[in-house]
Amino acid sequence: MMHMEHRLTQTQRQQLVLTQKMQQALHILQLNGIELEQYIQQEIETNPFLDQPQSRDDMPEIKPVADTVAESGDFEEPFDLDRYSDKWDIRHREGKDLSYNSDLEARRRFYEDSITKEESLRAHLLGQLSYAIKDPGLHAMGERIIIGDIDDRGYFTGNEEEIAEELDTSPEAVSHVLRIIQGFEPTGVGAHDVVECLLLQIDAEFPHEPELKILVRDYLEELKQRQIPKIAKSMNVRPERVEDLKRMLATLNPWPGHEYTNEPPQYIAPEVVVEEVEGKFMVRLASDRMGTIQINDDYHKSLKTRGLKKEDKDYVRGKIESARWLQRNIEQRQQTILRVSQSIVDFQTDFLRKGIEQIRPLTLQVIADEVGVHESTVARTTRGKYIQTPQGLFELKFFFSPGLQKDDGSEAQSSKSVQAQIQKIVEAEDKRKPLSDQKIANLLKKEGTQIARRTVTKYREALNIPSTTMRKQYQQAG
Repeated sequence: MMHMEHRLTQTQRQQLVLTQKMQQALHILQLNGIELEQYIQQEIETNPFLDQPQSRDDMPEIKPVADTVAESGDFEEPFDLDRYSDKWDIRHREGKDLSYNSDLEARRRFYEDSITKEESLRAHLLGQLSYAIKDPGLHAMGERIIIGDIDDRGYFTGNEEEIAEELDTSPEAVSHVLRIIQGFEPTGVGAHDVVECLLLQIDAEFPHEPELKILVRDYLEELKQRQIPKIAKSMNVRPERVEDLKRMLATLNPWPGHEYTNEPPQYIAPEVVVEEVEGKFMVRLASDRMGTIQINDDYHKSLKTRGLKKEDKDYVRGKIESARWLQRNIEQRQQTILRVSQSIVDFQTDFLRKGIEQIRPLTLQVIADEVGVHESTVARTTRGKYIQTPQGLFELKFFFSPGLQKDDGSEAQSSKSVQAQIQKIVEAEDKRKPLSDQKIANLLKKEGTQIARRTVTKYREALNIPSTTMRKQYQQAG
């Protein structure tokens, strides 16, 4: 029989517990520059003791007597004790959140109101509809089609008969309005499928190319498979003519609605910049102001002179401590990024001087050992952060890749360097007789890089290079 009873026991175990400050430090480290600025703004809005230093352009006009101070870079806007004291007293008496910053809130609203959003596809079409159709009934039908049945690609996904039944009209009337919409910008909008979309664009862009319409209407699938000779024979034209038609087709957009995507644009800005100083590559932060904050000590001192209750003193003490920890964590983030970036740059000097074919294989652990941090710290540091180099703008994690051993037993070659070689070989090949993956592997072996055919295939696909059949082109002989 099983007996159940309650019993108190003591056990001892080791467990890593991350404090809130440590969690903040890890979180800040993995943020990129834009995300960090957003995070800082959120912290400023909830902590009245935090400020962001003003740039010169943002500073208010000052009196001539202070010109020399301003030019020295030491100018700060005078602290208005009465303004801050009154703000504290009023908000405290009214029982409001003391962390609320009305100045920042007003600034935030101004920025939000100043932002002009990109016009959506539906708004763009509805604007044209108001000019193209004046009849109220037809206009309402057009609104129903645009809002209800044109997707983000710009395709019409509805059914004319169902819409006619819904609006108590004829399918012919719906088709008539749809044809009007198909004449709107972007060209090709309102099509039922990709073939109709391309045909609409051909009518507008290449009205004197009937063979292009035949190619799209009857041979689009064969064209995807690069069956150029078969298409040429069926259309009774030369393969070179099919290639010309294909180049025209490549200028058209099969998804016209994507020009008006509602997704916000993604901005990329470098965190660090590489500069050559006396023959040595050095890194620096892209902006001295990136991630900078300051603690409003004057505000803090003014409160110390006032008779605050214990809970108010605890509140002030907590906010000041939080502000100082944020400042330390941001400074630590900047230093870690600089140290990791400099270590990467020191390792990839050949790449900086000669280009991607000279990039060396590199692992996170190598940089972690060099900098004296954990491998996960390097991973967080390089996530989503970009570096401006003499060879262009790259994400920091770009510089990490495995290597392939060379025949002569010398240092392993980076997979990215091998990919660059494959790209160069394909660009130089005869397009009428493109190289197979095995032939590319053989060429690389002649240059001293041992690589299997399947590895060439993997790298080629990673570079979005089509297969041999898809790369073949038919050109007019000299």
